Amino acid sequence: MENLINKIQSKFPEATIETEGVQFPVINVSPADYYPLMEAVREAGFDYLFSMTGMDWGKELGVTNHLENTKTREMIVVKVKLEDRENPELETLENIWKTAHLHEREIYDLFGINFKGHSVMKRLLLPDDWEGYPMRKDWMDETKMIIR
Repeated sequence: MENLINKIQSKFPEATIETEGVQFPVINVSPADYYPLMEAVREAGFDYLFSMTGMDWGKELGVTNHLENTKTREMIVVKVKLEDRENPELETLENIWKTAHLHEREIYDLFGINFKGHSVMKRLLLPDDWEGYPMRKDWMDETKMIIR
């Protein structure tokens, strides 16, 4: 794990890595470095993207990824934050990990984050004519369908 952290710090100096007080190393990366960093993580042996979650941190939207190297059983977390709430966009990861396909569609559906290059970037859970993104903190539920 130390080799991976050193490689990431040298190749992506803007990325921050948290190791203290967390179960797995947490890599915080900029949107510009997101795709190249994820390619480097895959090349380092992290062959399983087992969780990809949309996030609304208030000011920023983003994605939290949990990855595992199935040979060594090591795990890491990669987080990316997007300041643009009007047109949030990231490169798709489905060509790196096939499991990203449905995760990205769900994130698009519920948070409105568009994944450039995704093969089927459309709603997954909600009807096509649904307006808004119900997992965003600023989403207003006029029908009171969702109780918070």
